[in-house]
Amino acid sequence: MDTINRLLKKQPPKRGRRALEESGQDDDAPERADPLFVRYVQNPKGTQLGVPDEWLQAPVGSFFAGELGPKSQRPFYGRMVEEVS
Repeated sequence: MDTINRLLKKQPPKRGRRALEESGQDDDAPERADPLFVRYVQNPKGTQLGVPDEWLQAPVGSFFAGELGPKSQRPFYGRMVEEVS
């Protein structure tokens, strides 16, 4: 009966099982992004730049933790390059 119940249980995906066995970590810890990259988002609501925590604790972190600059008077129109005369 135990064997039948084990076979009827939904098995975790193979990738997840293998990763758990190799790392030995539990599922509660989120996977951290590579600290070499930043995340840049530009949409009609505004612009956001996400930097890793490691950067904030480095000397360059003062640049990212400083005051925000003044907001632009012109909204973003969806063009990546805008000619200004």
